[in-house]
Amino acid sequence: MVPGAGKNASTSAVMSSASACPSPAKRQKLNLSCPTPTITGEGLKKLVAWYIVENMLSISTVDSPSFWCIIEKIPTNNKATKNSTSNLLKHLKGQHSTVKPIEMVPGAGKKCIYFCCHVSASACPSPAKRQKLNLSCPTPTITGEGLKKLVAWYIVENMLSISTVDSPSFWCIIEKIPTNNKASLPHRKMFAAYLEREYAMMEASLKATLEEVGFISTTADIWTANNRSYMGVTLHWMDRNTLKGNKAALACKRLRGRHTFDVIAAELEQIHSSYGLLNEVVATIQEEGDVEKYFTSSTSTKTVYKINIAKCTALWTKASRSTVASEQVQVVSQRKLLVPSSTRWNSFHEAVSRITEIPMNELNSLCTKLGVKCFNDKEHQLLHEYCNAMKPLTAALDILQGDNCSYGALLPTLEVLMAKTLTLKDTLSRMTADLPDVIVKVCSYTFDLLANFGYLLPCTIMIREQSIVQYVLRSGGYEFESLNQFPNIKNIFLKFNTPTPSSAPVEWLFSLGDLVLTPRRNRLSDKRFEKLLLMRYNHCFT
Repeated sequence: MVPGAGKNASTSAVMSSASACPSPAKRQKLNLSCPTPTITGEGLKKLVAWYIVENMLSISTVDSPSFWCIIEKIPTNNKATKNSTSNLLKHLKGQHSTVKPIEMVPGAGKKCIYFCCHVSASACPSPAKRQKLNLSCPTPTITGEGLKKLVAWYIVENMLSISTVDSPSFWCIIEKIPTNNKASLPHRKMFAAYLEREYAMMEASLKATLEEVGFISTTADIWTANNRSYMGVTLHWMDRNTLKGNKAALACKRLRGRHTFDVIAAELEQIHSSYGLLNEVVATIQEEGDVEKYFTSSTSTKTVYKINIAKCTALWTKASRSTVASEQVQVVSQRKLLVPSSTRWNSFHEAVSRITEIPMNELNSLCTKLGVKCFNDKEHQLLHEYCNAMKPLTAALDILQGDNCSYGALLPTLEVLMAKTLTLKDTLSRMTADLPDVIVKVCSYTFDLLANFGYLLPCTIMIREQSIVQYVLRSGGYEFESLNQFPNIKNIFLKFNTPTPSSAPVEWLFSLGDLVLTPRRNRLSDKRFEKLLLMRYNHCFT
């Protein structure tokens, strides 16, 4: 037990030294079944502050629902106000002003606090109903299995290292949680084995769910990080009863060798077959198209475009790798430059737009200070026109990459995109005047395919289809529930709306991968990395 946790001892000893907790070498098992003494709200804040400072975590850790579910299990003997991060921030500044490793996450703002009685985040009350939480009431004990699941949820959801369970400060928090039997939190190796078992259960549960699904679609893409390539695959289906979309991650496997079509196809087939999906997949969505191809195909824009992108890239590199450069950017523009993400094309447009918001004289002054080549009038104009011409496309991508967007939204979105893009044509110079036509041409290709398909159908079939549509509309139902009256039409609806209109879900999988495969965790095996990533994406413990 932690020195000072007794009845008459002070809880301030918790923050004073890591030696207050037994080291991992001396601690084989801690019996948590004995009565756990309560601590004051101030002592609880010191306990949490020690854990955050010692492990150099963000203060926003206290806003994590999974972390709060752990803290909620600790009995306290008075009222503790826990409705914002400001409590902990004031404590750190007032009592530990010399500690500097913690900073608020830029742009994180004041987040909602979730206070859970169970592992599920959905059981948390809303912030409006909770101003102060009285933690002096008896805290129910939990089993050893419940304790492991609670800690696993926190570690996996926040993408922390498994070695967190060996942290002395974390153990001092866990040691305060009362259990109803001889329960203990296992060490790293045993906890890793527990995660392996939970992953196997998650995989078996997903396979059982997919056996009852009729139509399934997948998204696939390749991601490169730390000189390694991975193939990510996500799965999508619609619930037959509620018609609600569902998704899950299937794989993020190491892909070796050249990325040829036969290698990719074989890997994708192996992933599908491992879940028994070879005959159920109606579509696999992959990333297509290259906006850069238009600018580099024309001799009039190729040179200017490449020079522009080189200068923008130099600015992004300087601002992201040098603190002095970042400070100079903030002095000039009062805002930081955005760095494009390799997994999201919209971020490139947003990053270029941020540069164009800086007046040209101030931008060139900044370039001079940073040792980057300045922009001339023609280059600056091209950046402005590029952002204006591509703005409707980015808006369309935001819609199509939404969580609840189905394939049925594709054609209406493309139609609006074509109309808005053509209205911009008169405002562009000769350098980018053809760009709207290129976008419209790509969109029209989809409409032409449907039109040509319609012309090939016999007239009798067209008339029959029109009569069916009119009959369905006359039934008076415009909600999804009306499809239950027409089983055949419902099957068609499920088949063609199961695919997603973009490969954004697999790009989100890669975004999580960046947070798991950090420089401090570059020794993770490919299989361990995949399992941690899939458990996080699929919310294994929530």
